[in-house]
Amino acid sequence: MELLQLRYFVTVAKMQSITKAANYYGIPQPAMSQTIARLEADLGGIRLFDRKNSRIYLNETGKRFLSRVEYALHSLDNGIAELNTQSDTISGEIHLLVLENRRFILSCVSQFYKRYPDVTFFVSHDFHSDQNTDYDLCVSCMQTHHHMKHSVPLVKESIVLAVHESNPLAKRSWVSLPELKDEKFITMPSQSSQYDITYNSCRACGFEPRVQFICDDPYFVRKYISENMGVALSPAVSWSERFRKNTVIVPIENPPIHTTSYLLWDDNRYMTPTVSEFMKFVIEQAKHLEGNLLNQSVIG
Repeated sequence: MELLQLRYFVTVAKMQSITKAANYYGIPQPAMSQTIARLEADLGGIRLFDRKNSRIYLNETGKRFLSRVEYALHSLDNGIAELNTQSDTISGEIHLLVLENRRFILSCVSQFYKRYPDVTFFVSHDFHSDQNTDYDLCVSCMQTHHHMKHSVPLVKESIVLAVHESNPLAKRSWVSLPELKDEKFITMPSQSSQYDITYNSCRACGFEPRVQFICDDPYFVRKYISENMGVALSPAVSWSERFRKNTVIVPIENPPIHTTSYLLWDDNRYMTPTVSEFMKFVIEQAKHLEGNLLNQSVIG
């Protein structure tokens, strides 16, 4: 039994696909199939997967084996990482999954890199990020993400209404959410906090939002607003000064809406001194972020 076999097994088990796992590692599909077959043979002919209609499914034996293999590989990877970071030098890799506050995190990455130029960053903004990918830190409005169960609040901000200057609501000093029941909404995909806020807030006020456009990039949400194609419930801090000149921001006061983003990590994953230093840096920078409601004593 080889270490590579076990890593391939974990990937196939999570993706439930030989082809996807082969593509992930950049190897031919037959090679991945042969590796899994050899692993099952090395285990005495025990079947880890059930096969049906050209698809594979992790069976109960496979599920039990997966939990043991994941634990073993996790311990091994932590040990390797710890051995490779014996010095106090801030260098090496930081893997980030940034689902919220992209501009703020970009600023943190830029400043940190200038201070520690030997650090290499791997940054993803993919809402559909595969569970097999290991990240050191994640920024999300959810307090857990896959294996990341520990978090600290990073940014709390108000949700405001963004409208085109020609919209009658643009002349208002504030709006109530029920007034928006006939508006056309622009939002991000269902995995995003903006989507949840839009739907949950509107439904709490007794109406279903008329979502006209869904796009996975905040830039295009703001672009569509500037083209007068709809309105959006938008984060006041994260998107501050990112709108075009013909877009007007109107406070929402009935009811007021807030959202909080968190910095998450896996407490069972070894945190290198570099990742730990960057984590502290991000938390400290968030304290000075203008408009962060966490810094206001009136906000709990």
